[in-house]
Amino acid sequence: MALSKTELRDVLSGISGILVTPYDSEGEVAPEKLVPVIDRALAAGVHFPVVNGNTGEFYALTTDEAITMAKSVAEMLDGRVPMLAGIGRGVRDACALAKASAEAGAEALMIHQPPDPFVAPRGVVDYIKQIADASGGLPMMLYLRNDAIGT
Repeated sequence: MALSKTELRDVLSGISGILVTPYDSEGEVAPEKLVPVIDRALAAGVHFPVVNGNTGEFYALTTDEAITMAKSVAEMLDGRVPMLAGIGRGVRDACALAKASAEAGAEALMIHQPPDPFVAPRGVVDYIKQIADASGGLPMMLYLRNDAIGT
């Protein structure tokens, strides 16, 4: 679902729904458990689900698990609505997840702040640029929770 900048802006001004990450009894991610959650959220008016959001256990997942979640959610959405994919961690993992999310069909990325609490603003800019390149230039929204990073 390729969106124009105007369409993407309109979508991102709607209601987001940050998805939880379901697990099975063995402690493995179980994305198939999201089917009824996604269907109910869309029926309730959510405009764009967010996979790998900060409140979706993102930092508890391995990069491979986060990639599995992005691919699985994209398949479940099947183009019904745009998907925003959370991206973060060290730059190598963040770039791998950005690339996989873009390939899965994410229309935009939500960039979690870098895990280094002492990162300089220039480092944040470099981090974001590398993620943008890895995603093929997908639109990005920044999720910054540390006032020390600044804008």
